[in-house]
Amino acid sequence: MKKKFVLLMCLIPSLCFAKIERVETIDNGGTGAYKAIAVTESTLKDYVIYRPKNIALAAEKEGPLAVMVFANGGCNDTSFPFKRMMSEIASKGYLVIALGSMQNSLDDRPLKKSPNEMMPKAVDWLASQQMNKESEYFQTVDINKIAFAGQSCGGAQLLAVAADPRIKTYMMFNSGMGDMSMAAASRSSLPTLHAPIIYLVGGESDIATSNAELDYDRINHVPIAFANMLDGGHSGTYESPYGGSFTRMALKWLDWQLKQKNKNSQVFLENNLEEFDGWTMKAKHFIGS
Repeated sequence: MKKKFVLLMCLIPSLCFAKIERVETIDNGGTGAYKAIAVTESTLKDYVIYRPKNIALAAEKEGPLAVMVFANGGCNDTSFPFKRMMSEIASKGYLVIALGSMQNSLDDRPLKKSPNEMMPKAVDWLASQQMNKESEYFQTVDINKIAFAGQSCGGAQLLAVAADPRIKTYMMFNSGMGDMSMAAASRSSLPTLHAPIIYLVGGESDIATSNAELDYDRINHVPIAFANMLDGGHSGTYESPYGGSFTRMALKWLDWQLKQKNKNSQVFLENNLEEFDGWTMKAKHFIGS
């Protein structure tokens, strides 16, 4: 009878505990204190989870891990171009859930567009897992520390679901709405933001920069930062080892917003960019700024 009940429960994936089906190690697990892996979970096959290999140890030392949910460039169902950044962030004691199933290369399967709803659904799944005593994620993640992030079209996907009250911060990589519409988002989505947001763009050669500038001017109800790598381009540094400079800037923000490393505010509010050659910064609506 117990076996039959478990089988019935597993018809609803979120009620079943996760089981790793596929594992990849990127950049030797990253430079952080926790060697990272990318995994496919049996109950979340259309995503990739980037996480510390020993997630229990990471949670023991860090406390329950903060989370980033990531939507990809082109709104595509693959995080392959961003996997070095995802892995590096995970190695610093985060759990990252990226839309789209794992790939060996960009041409090993046809790409599709990921539905916007996949972002909040990732949090739903994680919420169920962190309460399931049979799951490896039981009490190892903190669903009260959630960042939603997206690159290019993925940023529009983020804005389309920005009203989700579980989001504690937003990250727009090479993305901005300006006066266009994309992925069910437009400038009318900006008022739904309810937490601090950062735009990370790549200078004049980044096609998103001008739209991101318009967004920055228009957002006046939440704290906002604007980080610009002047020669970064639209592709940023994501394919550099460990994701390059964009990853390091993203970690400064995540550590400030989700881990209360308040010293990092100097990067965003005081233009302390000694570690970020070639970047400019501006910010507004932060308390004390």
